Amino acid sequence: MCAVPQFINSFDEDDARLEANYIQGQQYTYSGEILKRSIDGKPLIYTVDVPSIDQSDVDDGFRWGKFEYATGITNRLSNDWPLLRYADVLMMKAESLMRLGKSGAGALVTQVRERAFKNEPEKAQVTDAELMGGSVYDYGRRDSYKTEHDGGTDIKYGRFLDELGWEFCQEGRRRQDMIRFGIFTTKVWFSHDKSDETKNLYPIPNKVLLTNSNLKQNPGYSK
Repeated sequence: MCAVPQFINSFDEDDARLEANYIQGQQYTYSGEILKRSIDGKPLIYTVDVPSIDQSDVDDGFRWGKFEYATGITNRLSNDWPLLRYADVLMMKAESLMRLGKSGAGALVTQVRERAFKNEPEKAQVTDAELMGGSVYDYGRRDSYKTEHDGGTDIKYGRFLDELGWEFCQEGRRRQDMIRFGIFTTKVWFSHDKSDETKNLYPIPNKVLLTNSNLKQNPGYSK
């Protein structure tokens, strides 16, 4: 599990969330010793680049680090999970104002950004007009099999979508945000190609269909 390089590259270099939320660079033990790769003994250094899903090395890609991993943890996690944060409330109000054509979205998003730019407060500032502009995310196929640059300037409210990504990364909402902004099936990124709009919905599990004859499978999936 690692971050898509295009998303990482969309961050402002002074955004504190980039360092706080992703495990990157040389890794060390608790005692400060350099961690090494088990396959060859070289230093374990997480880099942003990921060649492709099936051609990646052990240290390709930044790792997810927004939520702390307890010592000795297994895949049976018991940590708390944020379902709703105050930042989410502010961003929901900001998006509503923006889509209604009312002012105030910029001030609310700026309030959320201020925590991430304490040393560069001027970078926390964002205006209503900027949020309604395109995305800075450089979309397009980007793995060892194909390199394309599609950009994101054509996305309506694209900058606001960027803000949602930067603030809520690793919180399980990116897919739904992309669907709401109309780009989940129309944009290409990393190894993900465009798909039919029916993929905005998941298929209904067969065992659920069998329990109720009135249910019909969602369009785009076999019955």
